[in-house]
Amino acid sequence: MEALKKIFITKKEEPVKKVETISEDKKDHKFTFFESGYGSSKQASGNHKVFRACLNDVYMDYKSKCAEDDKLQNKLKEPHIQEKGREGIELKKRQTVKGILEEEIKKDEEEIEDCKNQIIDVKEDPEKYVEDVDKKPKAQFYIGLIVLVPITLYLLVFYISASYSAFFKDFESISSLGVNNTIFSADALTSAFNDGVMEGVFVLTIPFAFMGLGYLIHMFQKHKSWVSYVKIGVLFVITFIFDAILAYLIEMKIYEFNKTPDSPDFNLSIAFSKVEFWGIIFAGFVVYIIWGLVFDFIMKEYENIDKIKAFIRGKRETIENLKKSIIEAVEKLNGIKKDISGIEARITDLQSTIDGFVFPNKRYLTYHAEYVKGWYLAVTDNFDNLKRRNELLSECETIEKEHLSKYDLTNENTEGIIYKSQLN
Repeated sequence: MEALKKIFITKKEEPVKKVETISEDKKDHKFTFFESGYGSSKQASGNHKVFRACLNDVYMDYKSKCAEDDKLQNKLKEPHIQEKGREGIELKKRQTVKGILEEEIKKDEEEIEDCKNQIIDVKEDPEKYVEDVDKKPKAQFYIGLIVLVPITLYLLVFYISASYSAFFKDFESISSLGVNNTIFSADALTSAFNDGVMEGVFVLTIPFAFMGLGYLIHMFQKHKSWVSYVKIGVLFVITFIFDAILAYLIEMKIYEFNKTPDSPDFNLSIAFSKVEFWGIIFAGFVVYIIWGLVFDFIMKEYENIDKIKAFIRGKRETIENLKKSIIEAVEKLNGIKKDISGIEARITDLQSTIDGFVFPNKRYLTYHAEYVKGWYLAVTDNFDNLKRRNELLSECETIEKEHLSKYDLTNENTEGIIYKSQLN
């Protein structure tokens, strides 16, 4: 035991002093380790057990000195410090994007709520959101529709009866003339189809021609120009003329039925002098004008309702688009959060490296090789017995491999072994 202690004392006197000067020239270091190995081997007579202890002692001593060398550690940690800086920049970028996405999502959610409130509020106060719209378009629309339906039925009955009487009805078969059998006839449509399909279709479609004229008047009124007003005037004139023709034909048939041999032929002056002529015109034309005005009114009210519906439809489309935008933003946000977590983990890992220390294993392996070389050379120089010398070298070689494997020093491509600090 005393001999073993003496060996370690000797080793610590020379190698330690040399290791402490680790910042000196590399050749001096290598030579110092070589001398230390040679001297320790000579004193221990190449004993492999002592060799194991010496290798451990040299490794631990060198490791301790490296940990205490701030200049060396700063140099070894510089790549990790720079990498941490780069990761910090990336983290700030991701956090900025994260903040922007969160703000966009919040803004879209607030806009969705605002759209929902507008959809509810526009029904109560449409003028607030839609231009040129009445406050209660639905009530006015339904009132106008209630008025329009019976007027439409009246026009259907009037024009079917009047057109049948004017173009197809035979007054000679009537015993006496009156309103019911001259203008208004309950079986006018049936009688027209009995006379022929063409007659029936003609009588049936005449009212819709007048209604088509009324629809055109409504459409022309949308365009506020003198051309539109001229077209409207022409339509009114055409309608009046057609009503006048119906009245003329009916009044002519009545006149021919009642005329005497000395009565003059029927003409316009006679027609204009008849009250029935003007009665037929106004029974159709005046009611037609009323129908057109009511139709125009309810169409405008319907447009008001449609404006509100269009506003609501637009807001609902906006809500759907915003929801899609939120889904896309959330997907991006989740990806950004995942990136941030990964970057933060890398920064934490780099910080633990910076707070720990880096062991320069490649530099150590250089000195280790010199120490082993000195040890082996001492064995060669001090043992003439070839067998014993080879046994010692073989045993020491095994010990060396175990030592390198134990401290994970076999990979020469590693720039440094990192000993990280344990972060709380």
